[in-house]
Amino acid sequence: MQRYRLSFCNAIKLGDDIAELIVDEGVEFNLARVDEYHAWIAGHLQSPYLLLVNKLNAYNYDFASQIRIGTLPGIKAVGFVVYSKISKLGTQVMLSMPRDANWVYRIFDNRDEALNWLERQREIVMPAPKTTGVY
Repeated sequence: MQRYRLSFCNAIKLGDDIAELIVDEGVEFNLARVDEYHAWIAGHLQSPYLLLVNKLNAYNYDFASQIRIGTLPGIKAVGFVVYSKISKLGTQVMLSMPRDANWVYRIFDNRDEALNWLERQREIVMPAPKTTGVY
């Protein structure tokens, strides 16, 4: 397990393709933070990526970041661990935003259950992306 410090969160590399992210209290995600988040994932993990977002702290997203977060190609699954109804509702609202992303997610109230689910996602073969064009 390796720990890293980003400008707004702690990132814990749990394996070659899996990491836990804990955002600092009071942070507002903006596009610069989304880019930093995506760059860390791409630079430290092997694709396809499995992410555990541990919502220990309260934070929010500006509108643009709600649409862009999670659009990094290669994200396979994200488990969100929430500790309150407000956190769960905020996560559901953020996830309801339209985005160009092809990953699965689940919301949990227990970290171990989230990690177990992510480990199972590793074994599930994702369908190939749809292609268009003339061959």
